[in-house]
Amino acid sequence: MIDDLFPILRDRHPEFFSSAPLREIACLPGWLDLLDELCGALKTYLKAHPEVPQVRARQVKEKFGGLRFYYSGGDAVCRELVACAEERSMSICEVCGQAGTLGSV
Repeated sequence: MIDDLFPILRDRHPEFFSSAPLREIACLPGWLDLLDELCGALKTYLKAHPEVPQVRARQVKEKFGGLRFYYSGGDAVCRELVACAEERSMSICEVCGQAGTLGSV
């Protein structure tokens, strides 16, 4: 099992995770694919829209059973991409990454 997502995500997506204030990803490995998909979507959008300020992750964690991705930069489209990922996390097991519901065991 992966213990720490931060070095993995920092290596795969340095433009989002190399920010000095961010030192850890406080969620379990079941959301790694979800975070990869979010970063891929953000990267694609930002590449097509260079006028949009670069997104920089400030805090990534689980809260109330869902993903929370706090960041600086971006625009309304970036906010929507993050909101969709946060919503999707509510039906993905944080531990194993399989489909699930909040409170299921």
